[in-house]
Amino acid sequence: MVAVKCYETPAFAKPFPLVAILRNNGTMENQNYIFEIFCIDVNGQTEIKSETNLIQALCFTTKLWSSEVKDTSSNGRWTINDEKSKISVRIKSVDTTKVLTGYFEVAFNIKVESTDFEALESFRLKLLRHIKGKLSFSHIRVLSDDISTAIAQELYPQINKVESLLRRYLAKFFIQRVGLDWWETTAPKSMIDKVKIRKSDRKDEFSTLCETDVSLADFDDLGELIYKQSSGLNTPEKVTEKIAKISSLEELENFKTELKGNYTKYFKEFFRDKEFEQKWKELFKIRNKVAHHGVFYKNELDRGLELASSLSAIILDAENNIDEMTFSVEEKEAIRNATIEAIESVEVIQNQVEEDTENTNSVVGLKILGKIELPNSSSYKGYYKAITEEELLNELHLCEDARNYVGLKWFVTQYLAEKEFSIGLSYSLINILADKNKIELYDIQEGYVIKAIRLKK
Repeated sequence: MVAVKCYETPAFAKPFPLVAILRNNGTMENQNYIFEIFCIDVNGQTEIKSETNLIQALCFTTKLWSSEVKDTSSNGRWTINDEKSKISVRIKSVDTTKVLTGYFEVAFNIKVESTDFEALESFRLKLLRHIKGKLSFSHIRVLSDDISTAIAQELYPQINKVESLLRRYLAKFFIQRVGLDWWETTAPKSMIDKVKIRKSDRKDEFSTLCETDVSLADFDDLGELIYKQSSGLNTPEKVTEKIAKISSLEELENFKTELKGNYTKYFKEFFRDKEFEQKWKELFKIRNKVAHHGVFYKNELDRGLELASSLSAIILDAENNIDEMTFSVEEKEAIRNATIEAIESVEVIQNQVEEDTENTNSVVGLKILGKIELPNSSSYKGYYKAITEEELLNELHLCEDARNYVGLKWFVTQYLAEKEFSIGLSYSLINILADKNKIELYDIQEGYVIKAIRLKK
């Protein structure tokens, strides 16, 4: 049997500094942990009126300690030591004579210390239940909780790591598989508006040099970009609008095919089937507790680390398979149409910006990567007009009649651009028409290789 000793201590010790946390074989080590509270009798319900009363009330209960203890009383300051659990409890009366409002007569400061993480982790709740339920202290306030701090400090780097992984994945996947306008095409309007506000509030040199859309999205919004994906349908309104326009069985079948296409299958296989949404939402709740200094329990530490590890594996697996995902023609058309809608919605704003800026150099439009490289040049003015299939085929026919061959880069970045057609949207339509076998891309040798385009014979 391990005795619990009650004895007088000359002074109320100061808290030990929080040192580095080391985790070895599932336990926390090299740390002196503190759990400190105020317990206050607001309505005069408790029978505890002195440090002596409180020390005896704590010593007499069998639920807190490893063995029975002897009743010891003193008028000094008290310490209770439990040698088996390495827990010491110090008690000090709080002076209530200088309280200005909401007067209370009895209050105590209780400070618990231990080098045993797991012992103190479980002791906290037992102590609070006893003080509140058995001793009738109506107001309890936590002053220090090194257990929760230690758990939060161990969880945060892992949560930050998985969050950074998803931000990286989103940028890589959508730029490589959707195009430069992926944010406007795939993100819900509420998310886009939220990020715009943050961009205006958080101006720094990084934000002037780099794109910051996904960097400024909230943790829960990042997850939503994954588990609400369907090609070209980034809002419920778009789904409803598309359903409302269906007027034949053929159109219904086409819509069903789109919903079951490669895009949707990819996110289903790499995310939905692995319960990404449930795990991300669960980690989101834990992350909120970390951010807002919530109380933590050891099972939350274990679960948080498990979730972070599982989500990291899911994201990395999806990232390693980005190149394996290919769009169907229907999906490319759906995404291109969604991009056109996004561009049209900001065209007025862009025109206003151009009037105020003499040298606005941008290339706007969707580019499906993997087939044709988009020229990176600041000499092209940003055009917003989306070329239609009929217009592109007609223009290509005219060029073929007038030239020996039609260079792809010249056709898009000079010929069509001079007619104020979006460069990015022209490239994406060419990709689609190539998949439909309406045009053909081929190489011309003129000392070097030139990518050319022609109508399919």
